[in-house]
Amino acid sequence: MEEQGVDSIMVNRMMSDLGRRIENNTRETTRFVTGLKGTVLEDWELDTSVVYGQTDLERENGANMILANYFNALDAVEDTNGNVVCRSAAAQADGCVPVNIMGFGAPSQQAIDYINTVSVGTSTIKQTVVSGSLANGAIFEFPAGYVGIAFGAEYRQEESETKEPDNAEGTFFNALGEDKGSFNVREVFFEATMPILTDLPLIQDLVFDTAVRHADYSTIGEATSWKLGLDWTVNDELRVRVTQSAALRAPNISEVFGAASQTFYNVDDPCRADNLGDLSNGATRTANCAALGVASDFNSGYDAASLDGLTSGNRDVKGEESTSTTVGIVYQPEFLENALLTIDYWEIELEDAIDTIDAQDILDRCVDSATGINNQYCNLITRNANGEITLIQNSVLNVAGQKASGIDFELGYDFDALEGSFKTRLIGTYLIERKDYPFQDDPSNYIEYAGTTGEAKWQTNLSVSYVMDNFFSTVETRFLSEVDLYTNVELESNSNPSNQMSYGKYFITDMTVGYNFDSGLGVKVGVDNVFNRKLPYGSRGTSAGSASYDNIGRFGYINLSYSL
Repeated sequence: MEEQGVDSIMVNRMMSDLGRRIENNTRETTRFVTGLKGTVLEDWELDTSVVYGQTDLERENGANMILANYFNALDAVEDTNGNVVCRSAAAQADGCVPVNIMGFGAPSQQAIDYINTVSVGTSTIKQTVVSGSLANGAIFEFPAGYVGIAFGAEYRQEESETKEPDNAEGTFFNALGEDKGSFNVREVFFEATMPILTDLPLIQDLVFDTAVRHADYSTIGEATSWKLGLDWTVNDELRVRVTQSAALRAPNISEVFGAASQTFYNVDDPCRADNLGDLSNGATRTANCAALGVASDFNSGYDAASLDGLTSGNRDVKGEESTSTTVGIVYQPEFLENALLTIDYWEIELEDAIDTIDAQDILDRCVDSATGINNQYCNLITRNANGEITLIQNSVLNVAGQKASGIDFELGYDFDALEGSFKTRLIGTYLIERKDYPFQDDPSNYIEYAGTTGEAKWQTNLSVSYVMDNFFSTVETRFLSEVDLYTNVELESNSNPSNQMSYGKYFITDMTVGYNFDSGLGVKVGVDNVFNRKLPYGSRGTSAGSASYDNIGRFGYINLSYSL
């Protein structure tokens, strides 16, 4: 258990005080609030909660091939009576059934049952949350207006356990480790809104917002997130808003406690004599390989086959840290009533991102390090006395980084026409960049995802709704700009990998009409993908990138509702 600092002690004291208040139940809470009547504190709002949740999951992997049984069933011969049997007498004794794999439907059901098995795993996730907060929107008055604050504390316990199939070893299903772990976090937070200036030239109102949250994790220790913001109302038409913030994502249970799971890697050993010559200056690699105990003439071809590997969590992994900046305007022109324009520029940078590393990168960065072999990558590699790699341990590490920026916008106009009311909204994002740095210490090496599948540069949604008395209707059109199928890194290694290099512009329209009767009955008829827009050629609409596209086609539905 890590030694607690002053902030941790404060957290514990606040949590203990919160627990005592909850135990005092409603009667004490009522007395607390009632006792403040007639003072400046009469507007305080107390909010407490205790939440417990549990999710149970069962995973069934059918048709899981038992490799030894499959090979025994394939190795069939005729016995003295002319019957086809498994060659191995031991396999026969264990119930081996020979299999004929030549042609559809050729394998018998008995052979299929002998070769395959069903593997079942389970997962359980539990969460307990105890929280409490106090808020007052007008605790005291500044010359420019009232100051509002809120503060509180929260305790959260996260637990997770995964049990893998008992029969996974020796099957097509890799032997996976069983994750089990838990962590808790104690948090305190404070938020404030403070009016600074009012009723001045070019400053109708200037309001400062701030928030801070301090957390103490049982896994990574203490962490602090914060936000600073300014909301500047220039006049009745124009507002300007600026926000700067920093946040932290703690590693989840799997990233910390994930048990080692079996895998296999296809790699080129950088310490082989043939690979030492691949570099214009191989002195560093040569020296580091020698320090690892690999002979200078080592040139075994063992790595032509896949090498054993393990993937797992990492008890020493840290949290991910991000900083973000947002600058925007809100414009509501007086000359056009009920019109709205908002534009926000945003930028997010992520450091110490948690990621797993390609096995080849682990090997290369181990022996190409200018500071020697005492690095986190060499610690993941095991070699035998001959210098051959026997195991690559791929644990999650804080090595990656990300950077993204873009512009969000909204254009709206509401008006009356055709004896009813129209509401129109155009909401969209222009993605300027979405860079992924596999190694944050090398900013020249990045993958640019902006403009590729799942990361279209332009994404917009146009909505037009109409209401007349009890009748209503809506038409929505979603747009994605053309996207590339390959990233800059993929194109560098192969500039012409396919005869299809992109997905074109994509529009999809949904429509609904309905009527709400005075009796409380409501009827709505809708059609999604009205024009039956097809998927881009070669896409199934199921992967992380292509899920932006509709893979169902035109789809109609009717909703009935009733309100008392």
